[in-house]
Amino acid sequence: MVYSSFLTGLVYPIVSHWFWSADGWASPARAENLLFGSGVIDFAGSGVVHLVGAVAGLWGALIEGPRIGRFDHAGRAVTLRGHSGILVVLGTFLLWFGWYGFNPGSFINISKSYESGSYYGQWSAIGRTAVTTTLAGCTAALTTLFGKRLLAGHWNVTDVCNGLLGGFAAITGGCSVVDPWAAVLCGFVSAWVLIGCNKGCGSWGIIFTALFAKEAYVNEVYPGQPGSPYGLFMGGGARLLAAHIVQILVIVAWVSVTMGTLFFILHKLKLLRISAEEEMAGMDMTSHGGLAYVYTDHEDEVKKQLGVV
Repeated sequence: MVYSSFLTGLVYPIVSHWFWSADGWASPARAENLLFGSGVIDFAGSGVVHLVGAVAGLWGALIEGPRIGRFDHAGRAVTLRGHSGILVVLGTFLLWFGWYGFNPGSFINISKSYESGSYYGQWSAIGRTAVTTTLAGCTAALTTLFGKRLLAGHWNVTDVCNGLLGGFAAITGGCSVVDPWAAVLCGFVSAWVLIGCNKGCGSWGIIFTALFAKEAYVNEVYPGQPGSPYGLFMGGGARLLAAHIVQILVIVAWVSVTMGTLFFILHKLKLLRISAEEEMAGMDMTSHGGLAYVYTDHEDEVKKQLGVV
């Protein structure tokens, strides 16, 4: 509770004010290039949302340490039992649906014509944003599915869900200013970022935008700013990439100072974690008076025989 209140009350508002305009939530009608005039493009928040949460979570994990039983005596990771694969998939689909409000919905206003013609306006950009969001997520999901199959030797639905969400996190920053083909590339790379280190999709999304933001789309989505930087691979030079590297460094520094300090204080006050006895018994029993699910020894034996434990 303290963690979420601090994050939403102090960390997010300041970071978002640095990178988004003050006239609305992720408003594309910003009056100036933000973060000291650097021209950062983070439309719906690959950095402002996803990188902020990732850095905060990293500090929490580093300061508090792993759950009891997460690693064996040799230091090898032990897979923790999940609750329900069905609910994981259901929750993923709910997030997928919500992302259309998160990315296309960040335009706020749909009935706005562009100078290129009355038939083409902000409604077109909103449609493009929905397409790039879908393509990045689906490409990441399929790449993770087959990539993990080749690496691990079996199919895993949880990996697919994580890949999908990683692709969505990566495309969030540049969803409004890139072409669909670039979104496919974004999703493909984000899947390998996820597989390789299981983190960093928000950071990749920031870099991706700096490489593939299209000049015409940048001028449409952020009007009234002649000479705005756009993607390096689209002929825009390295200005936007430099700005986005600064964005990553600023976010990491700010969240580290604020959330790292908070987690350290909570850790010292022993408010960040339950007791070892409660952790071993499980909070379903200690806090709610019953078990949410029960595993059987037969299930463990079958998994060992199949070599999936």
